[in-house]
Amino acid sequence: MSRLNAEIKNMKRTLILEKASEMFEIHGFEELKISALAKEVGVSVGTIYAYFDSKEGLYSAWVLTEIEAAYELFVKLFEEDLTFEELLERSIQIKFGVISQKRKSLESGVLNNPFFFESQQIEHKEAFDKIYGLYIEPIDKIKSVEVDSWQLVYILYSIGNAYVLRWIEGELDSLEGKEKEVCAIFMSILKG
Repeated sequence: MSRLNAEIKNMKRTLILEKASEMFEIHGFEELKISALAKEVGVSVGTIYAYFDSKEGLYSAWVLTEIEAAYELFVKLFEEDLTFEELLERSIQIKFGVISQKRKSLESGVLNNPFFFESQQIEHKEAFDKIYGLYIEPIDKIKSVEVDSWQLVYILYSIGNAYVLRWIEGELDSLEGKEKEVCAIFMSILKG
C-alpha cells in the first residue's frame, strides 16, 4: 500500500471514529445505527465494517481513542509541580470531567455490563497501563503500606469507577466535587 493510500485510509478511519463519538453521545451505543453513521460520514456500511469488524469493535476503538486522549492530559498534569494529594485530586477531576462529557456514550455499556470498567481495562491493558504507570513513582514515595503500587493504582481507579457507576445509575446527581472524596479514601488506604 502506498504512503498516500495509507494516509487516506487512516484519515477515513479517524473521520468514522470522530463521527461515531458524536453519535454515541447523542444516541448511546444501543441506539446508534451503523447505517446512520455511514450516511453521516458519507461512506457505505461495508466501509465501516472494513475498518471495524462490528459495532462493538467500533465502540472499543472509540474507547481506546478516549483513553489515549486522557493519557495526554495526564502526562501534562504529572509534569506540573504539585504535591501528591494535589496531583491525585486533579487527576481524578480530569477523569470525572472526561467521563461527565461522555455520559450517554457510556451509559449502556456500564448499565448492561456489571464488569464494564474491568473489561475495558483488560481489552485496553496497554493504554491503561500507560496511565497507571504515571502514578507508580509518586505512590512509591509516600505509601506507608506494604502493598504493590500497581495494586494501589487499581484500587484508586476502582474507587473512582464506583462513583461513576453510582452517577450513571442515578444515585449521584453529578461527579463534581467527588474527586475530594475519592482522594480522601485513597489517601487513608495509602497511610494504612
